[in-house]
Amino acid sequence: MKCPRCETDLPGKIRTSRICWSCQQRFALEPKYTRGLHDRRLRRTVAQLGDRGELLLTVQQLRWAHHERGQPTPRPRKDPPGRPAEPRFEGVGMLAFCLGMGTGLVAVAYVLVTRLPAAIVLAAVAGFFGLALLVAMAKDAVRLLRRKRTVARWKLAEREWQLRRELLRRQEEAWTSPLDNLPEWTDADFRTKVLSPWALVYGGLPTGVVEDHRVRPTASVEPPALAVLCPDRTVTAFLYANTFAVRYRAVIVDSVAELPDDLPVVVLHDASPQGLLLVREARAARPTAPVVDAGLSPRTVVASGERAVQLYEHQERAPLAELLARLPGLSEGERLWLGKGLWSPLVAVPPKRLLSMAERAAERALHKNVGFLSWPVPEVPR
Repeated sequence: MKCPRCETDLPGKIRTSRICWSCQQRFALEPKYTRGLHDRRLRRTVAQLGDRGELLLTVQQLRWAHHERGQPTPRPRKDPPGRPAEPRFEGVGMLAFCLGMGTGLVAVAYVLVTRLPAAIVLAAVAGFFGLALLVAMAKDAVRLLRRKRTVARWKLAEREWQLRRELLRRQEEAWTSPLDNLPEWTDADFRTKVLSPWALVYGGLPTGVVEDHRVRPTASVEPPALAVLCPDRTVTAFLYANTFAVRYRAVIVDSVAELPDDLPVVVLHDASPQGLLLVREARAARPTAPVVDAGLSPRTVVASGERAVQLYEHQERAPLAELLARLPGLSEGERLWLGKGLWSPLVAVPPKRLLSMAERAAERALHKNVGFLSWPVPEVPR
C-alpha cells in the first residue's frame, strides 16, 4: 500500500506502528486486518459511491459496499460430539500372552537389578513395559468378566447418541441454514476495525458519510403527494439525507398501517419473501391508489450472480414454503433461490443506483404510469 499523505510505498514489514517512515504521519487502516482495505481505497470507494460528492452515504451503506459478494458457502453440518467408543475385549490367548510377557519382563528386571547393578536402565525399561502389560491385562480381564454389563452400557450410550444425531438431522432439515451461519463482516467488526481507527486519525467519519441515526427526517412544506413504504431504516435515512422526501413531497413510512390514504405508493424492499409480500399487502390495503414496486427482486439478484450480496437467513422451511406459495408469478429459479433461505438486502445496492430506482418509481407513481409494461426496470447490483 501507499501512504495516504505522501504516497510513499509502505511494505508490510514496516507498517507495524501505522506511521509512514517517510513523512512520519499516521495512517488509519492496516490492510492485513481490514480485508485489504486501506485509507486510499476507502476514500476512492466513498468518492465512487457518492458520485464525487453529489450524494451523502450512510455508515451502513459503506459497510455493505465492502461486504462479500456472491452466494455464501453454508457451514458443514457435523455430528453431535461424545459418541461412545465400542468396547473391545482381548481373547484368552492374548490375555495369557500379556500375563506371560509381563511376568517375564518383571522377572528379567528383577534379575538385572539384583545381579547386574550396571544394567539399571535396561532393568527400568523392562520393568516398565512388564508392568504396563500386566495392568492392561488386568483391566481387560475385569472387562471380560463384566462383558455383558459393559456391552449393555455401550449399546445404551450408542443409542442415545444416535437419537441425538437423528434429532439434530431433523432440526437441520427443518431449517434453511445453521443458526451460526452469519456474515463475517459484521457492523461491530466494521466499526472496530475501520471507523474507530479512521476517527482516531482523521477526527471523524470519511467526508460524505453520515451516521444513519443522526439523519433527521425532512419534509416539504407543501402537502404530501407521495407515500414511500420502506422498512429499512438505513435506506430511509439515505433518502432523507439526499432530500428525496423534500423534492418529491414524500411521506416515508415503515409499515403498511402507516400509509396515508389516497396517495400513490412506492415500495422499497429487500429481495426476500417478506419484501415481495410487503408489495402484495400494500396493494391490498390501497386498492384504489397506484402502488409501484421499486424494491430489489430475486430475479435481479439471481441474474447478477456473484455481483450481488447474498445472505442466508435461519428460518423454518415449512413456514417459508407456505409464504412462497402465497407469492404467485415467481420463476423456478427464484423459488429455488428463496427456498434455500437466501435473501439480498436493498441497502447493498450502490447508492446512486438506489436513488435512481426510487426517483424513477416516484415519477411513475406521481404520473400514475404504473401499468404492467411501465414498472421499474430491475437494477443489477454492481
